[in-house]
Amino acid sequence: MKRLLSVLLVCAMVLSMGLFSALAEEAPLVIDIYDAAANYNGTQTGWFAKVVKDRFNIELNIIAPQVVGSEVFATRVESGNLGDIVVVDKKDMSDLVEAGLVRDIGDKLPECENIMQFKDQIDVYNKGLTGEEGVYYGIPSEMTDTSPTDLTDDVIYSSPMVRWDLYTEVGRPKLENLDDLLDCLAAIHEIHPTNEDGDPAYPFTLWRDWDGNDNMIGIANVVQLTTWYGEKLKQSAILKPDNTFTTVYDRDAAYYKITKFLNKAYQMGLVDPDSGVQPWDDVASKLSTGRADLMWYSWQVGFWNSVDRLNAGTGFIFIPVGDMLYYADADRYYGSDRMFGIGSQVEGEKYDRIMEFLDWYASPEGATFQHCGIEGLNYVVENGKFVPYKDNALMDNLPVPEEYGEGGYSDGNNAINQWIVSSICMNPITGERFAQKFWQSYKDMTMTEMKKEWQETFDAEDSVDYMKKNGQLLASPSVDFTPKADDNDIAALRVDVNNKLCEYTWNLIFCESDDEFEALWDEMIEQLNGFGYEDLYAFDCENYQVEVDAKIAAAE
Repeated sequence: MKRLLSVLLVCAMVLSMGLFSALAEEAPLVIDIYDAAANYNGTQTGWFAKVVKDRFNIELNIIAPQVVGSEVFATRVESGNLGDIVVVDKKDMSDLVEAGLVRDIGDKLPECENIMQFKDQIDVYNKGLTGEEGVYYGIPSEMTDTSPTDLTDDVIYSSPMVRWDLYTEVGRPKLENLDDLLDCLAAIHEIHPTNEDGDPAYPFTLWRDWDGNDNMIGIANVVQLTTWYGEKLKQSAILKPDNTFTTVYDRDAAYYKITKFLNKAYQMGLVDPDSGVQPWDDVASKLSTGRADLMWYSWQVGFWNSVDRLNAGTGFIFIPVGDMLYYADADRYYGSDRMFGIGSQVEGEKYDRIMEFLDWYASPEGATFQHCGIEGLNYVVENGKFVPYKDNALMDNLPVPEEYGEGGYSDGNNAINQWIVSSICMNPITGERFAQKFWQSYKDMTMTEMKKEWQETFDAEDSVDYMKKNGQLLASPSVDFTPKADDNDIAALRVDVNNKLCEYTWNLIFCESDDEFEALWDEMIEQLNGFGYEDLYAFDCENYQVEVDAKIAAAE
């Protein structure tokens, strides 16, 4: 009997090993992801690829129009297969539905418990998309578990940020307007003309390869800074704080104000001479090596603000300017301007596995990988809470642990570059928000002398607290809104107007005198109107008035 049992056990082991081997050798399912958010094209590699492969035996193939060119969209649409998963701007989703390129996923959504925690938001979006109940073509990205009017973050997307040590060295001057900011930056440039390696440093280092993106016209470096004065570009129209629109060339509007500001900086010798020709990647390198003295995107500080630098008091931090009204979007309760959908050609087992993957993508585990990184590299767990471990993994492309396939961290980072779950959502694993800056351990770690000095100087806990206390925050409510898509004539007009506006704006920044600036601005107005800007402006005003009305209603 013992011999028989032994034989049977051996046989069972052999069979199980054979089955395991067969499964292990099964080719992964390749999922094509057409991804408007991606800045990487090709097969996902590295640690995130291993995570997905180990859990689903899926390989992600990223198709990135930002990398390979917008022509790929038309080519794939013509083939009838845009992608197995599509990540597109909200304004494009209705066209994909009409063209039959994405499928209704309403039959599978009820099984996706992680995605369905956002059922209210998904219902609102899809009802607005089709006008029908119970039809689901899209999953909004970056949804939150807060409310349409909450502003959870302690920092807004764009504000002036300066190195604290340099600001202190020039006397921590009180800044009332842009001229004061320029004077402060000029003083900083005088004491900090180079980085530690002797490479030139400037207050302003600009780039052009983002121009015309993110539902706007004009150069990105100007567009983003218009939000410092409570204004927001809605494609070709500027939305003012009083909820009325004005033209992009209005001399009383912020596009003029910021362009003039950058030109004055240029005339003062404060603008990197590489500006206008260098790509973003070069700028990122300069940010990480101390060659820029002003940052304005909140995420830019990640290229410099390590724990060591914060402890040393050399980190970038918000410096208020008295006449500014900082525009900020409230928590994206209804999601961002991008959507996840599934190609209409996807059926059967592939459909099942894709939905399983997307539900995991919205799970606490999936969101932890996306927002927190890898345990043992980005964070460690102490008493059930996450504690930052190495904060330079992304910047320095640190090697990942062997269990995650080795390689460099940034090389293997999630190339989808878009999320279903916002980083400000609560992580049920820890009882804290996914974003590291909300962890108590991070707050304790970053309560440096620099931060204490900043709090004492400006009598506030953080930048948002300061803005609220001083009446300098304009928080725009989150609403579900999908702009009307451009017809062919409007689309062509938008390209022409954007190209001309970008061309003139760069030339305006590099004018040698105020007189030259004003003459060129007048010439720009004439040229834009000659291209048909006024027709484009009227189209966008009518289009975005629907959003404005919804925001007014949400705020009441």
